[in-house]
This record gives sequence, C-alpha cells and structure tokens, in this order.
Amino acid sequence: MKILLTGASGMLGSYLKVLLAGSHEVTTLQRHGADVECDLAAETPRLGGGRYDLVIHAAGSNVESDAMKVNVDGTRRLLEALGQNPPRELVFVSSWEVYSPDAGEGVGEDHQTWALSKAGQSKALAEKEVTEWCAGHGVLPTIVRPARMFGKGIKGEMAAMYGDVAAGRYIHVRDNHARLSLVCASDVAEAIWQLHSTGGIYNVTDGYGAEWIELADAMSANSGKEKRQTFLPARWAAAAWRLAPWLPAVRSSLAPEVLARRSKTLTFSNEKIRAAAPGWRPYRTIDVISRKDPDYPYADNPYADN
Repeated sequence: MKILLTGASGMLGSYLKVLLAGSHEVTTLQRHGADVECDLAAETPRLGGGRYDLVIHAAGSNVESDAMKVNVDGTRRLLEALGQNPPRELVFVSSWEVYSPDAGEGVGEDHQTWALSKAGQSKALAEKEVTEWCAGHGVLPTIVRPARMFGKGIKGEMAAMYGDVAAGRYIHVRDNHARLSLVCASDVAEAIWQLHSTGGIYNVTDGYGAEWIELADAMSANSGKEKRQTFLPARWAAAAWRLAPWLPAVRSSLAPEVLARRSKTLTFSNEKIRAAAPGWRPYRTIDVISRKDPDYPYADNPYADN
C-alpha cells in the first residue's frame, strides 16, 4: 500500500512509522528530515509520485498560539495538494479537546463538539474541512479523537505534570476524585491501522477513567522514585495560591486554571471503536506508565512509552 504520513517525527507519527515500516511504501511529510519537507503552517506541499492509497494526517499542534495556522490552515494546504490525485482513504488525527470540558463521563462521538481551547476549536474546524473535502473528492474519511496520549516524546500538559511529579512538586487537592481518559500512543497507531478502511469518527481511549492522583502515582513509579504525593485540603490550596503563587509547586499545581481542569471528570466511551475494530485490544495506560504491565513490549519497542 502506498501511504503518505504527515507529522512522522511527532509522538504518534513515530509509532506509526514503526508500525508501517517494511510492509508498505511510506512517504513522510514534515518540516525537516522527511521525504517531503514542508511546513504546512506556511506552505503548500508539492506531492509527486501519483496517487496515494492512504493518507494519515497526524501533523498538528496543541499550542494555543499555533493551533489555527497548523491545524486548520495546514490541513487546508494538504488537501489542496492532494486535490489533483485524491487518495482512496484519509485518516485525520483529531483530539479529545474538541469536546467541552464539562461534557462529563462516557462521552460518545455523537456528543456535540464545543471546544473552549484554540487547540480544540482548530481540530473541530479541521474535522469539518476534511469531511467536506472527502465528500467532494470521493475519499473515505476516518477521524480519530485520541484521549490524552502517552509515549516516547510526550509534550505539553502531561510532560509538565510528569516533571512536577518527578521533582516532588505535584500537589493534589484532597477529596478530588476527578477522572480523565488516557491511551498509549502505540495503541492509537494500531487503532488507525485497523480503522483506515472503515470510515467514521472514533474516540480512541483505553476505556479506563483514571483519577488524577492515580496518574500522578503512575508517573512517580515511572520516574523510579515512587515519591509520596503532597495532599492539601481545598481551603489550604486556595490559601497557598493567594499567598505564594510564585512558588513553582503552587504555580504548576494550584493555579485556578489548572485546578479547574483537574477538578472535572471528562472521560470518553470507546464502545464505537471496539465494535468497528474487535481485534483492537488497548493496554491499560496507567499500568504501562507505571511499568507494571508484564505484557507491554517495553524492550522491543524503539518508541516504548515513558
């Protein structure tokens, strides 16, 4: 199969490269070090070599200042370049952030998208671009919405939290039992491969809603330090923010926007993907992060999850 993969050096793209290597003719597209070197945020790629069977658009950004130009404008430029030779199938990697933070538990794909962040808004707009373009060009679209992903090369909020946990700076508000959905990047790559000929929109999550404190404990185990987390009652946490917002631990764990995010349960249903790809068996991400899953191929995977 002839495949075009964008974002090949990103966390998910790296797992996809390993999964597809040797069995398919893969052309990579990214800013540097790829078969097609192109910054989609600023330029339209020149794609030669005829028609691709499958395009996996994994390039993207969750940085608020870059999200629109990378996720929306970049997707438009890719679709423009594909216009003369549309692929048979296109997979677009979207995000859990297209949903409202208040969506609740077991959120399904039919739930209204109501993103608050620029990253989420840009992914929702890009989904629309992809869907309309594919309908007009006879291309089968598949959209995946991964939960918070973990793997080699993790960045953003989860990388920052890992750093806080490893350094002993993480603070958890007592009696906060909010849960979030997680997934291993390697499992997202496998899901994409199993779904690419199916079409539709799919949440990709391991199906287990972990508490934030469980995630912190797993990160601590991963760091090899197994540090006991710091707990504060809610009123003490509020007082710490008022009195010492400049302290690193307070700034990273107790800022109002951080507490708001970590105090609301937001989990996603994976019933649809399990029905469409019955052979897909995700690992329990918490166990992978803590390195307690005896079946996960840590040593064999060159991009083994942190």
